[in-house]
Amino acid sequence: MKNLKLFIPGPTHVPNDILQAMGKNQIGHRTPEISNLINDIKKGVQSLLYTKNKILLTSNPATALWEMGIVNSVSKNILHAVNGAFSQKWSKVSSICNYNVEEINYDWGQGIKVDDIDKLLSTGKFDVFAMVHNETSTGVMSNLNEISELLNRKYPDVIWLVDAVSSMAGVKIEVDRLGIDFLLSSTQKAWGLPAGFSLCSVSDKMYRKSINLKNKGYYFDLMTYEKSYSKNQTPTTPSISHLFGLQYILSKIYKEGLENRWKRHLDMSVHTKEWALKHNQNLFSENGYESYTLTCINNNQNWNINNLNKELLQRGFRMDRGYGQLRGKAFRIAHMGNIYQQDLDEYLNNIDDIISNRGRYEV
Repeated sequence: MKNLKLFIPGPTHVPNDILQAMGKNQIGHRTPEISNLINDIKKGVQSLLYTKNKILLTSNPATALWEMGIVNSVSKNILHAVNGAFSQKWSKVSSICNYNVEEINYDWGQGIKVDDIDKLLSTGKFDVFAMVHNETSTGVMSNLNEISELLNRKYPDVIWLVDAVSSMAGVKIEVDRLGIDFLLSSTQKAWGLPAGFSLCSVSDKMYRKSINLKNKGYYFDLMTYEKSYSKNQTPTTPSISHLFGLQYILSKIYKEGLENRWKRHLDMSVHTKEWALKHNQNLFSENGYESYTLTCINNNQNWNINNLNKELLQRGFRMDRGYGQLRGKAFRIAHMGNIYQQDLDEYLNNIDDIISNRGRYEV
């Protein structure tokens, strides 16, 4: 099969220049060279997230950072907002780790509402609130500004955990202004790198909380990272190739310019949504909660998604056919990371050609 350009929401398209940057010769993980490399990455990520918080670099999927966030913050109960597949999985992780969990449940496609958070936090039962900013399964992005205003005004002691797996590096997230205590992501979505590596920002408030918590294990305990952090190293041998990739992608991001990058993702989002509506398809996400990095389209025109996928494969594209229970009923178009407007136009034009010949391609 030919090399496919990925328009799925992760892993996303990784061009050859990034792969080549990751293919540099390995360096020792206890050397000045890696300390310089990690220091450069940390400063770059801090600027991208508008934060002075510590940046941890971890050689694992973002799912692992769900657990890191939990074990370093919960002493009473944790409140999870659940509005899709990944927010539901995070809540399940908390339950499996034997924490007391309550959920705010929404139908798939809905955004998280600040009044619902307020109602439950006002009981005083919870010391942690966890949410997914950009629910990849549904293309829904919830409003961090509204939630930040509530938490900072009424619940300043509550630890705020945010999964930004499909929004970090594609959407402007001002961590310090918002007051996010733990923001996590992985590299295979808007960062535009191969999968297998994750990163997070951690507030001083969360570090202070973690110091007094017990039964955190070893690998996920923030205290495990303290000694190596001051040396610009990691407690265990990292994926050095991913570090090279992060350094390189950060250089590309700053060459593009942060504001230009945020605008590019927003413009592609608007373009894709207008394209869907032009085809008389509806958006799956609730009005006002549409993601900037992917679009989830309700297949009310009953396109044969499997046949559409087969033809796109022949043309060199990998499409998404819908996540889990949405397979065939709603499909997603990713427009993040290394996808630019010309890439998106090429993809959508090919879909247009196939749809305009529905009888021939049986879609």
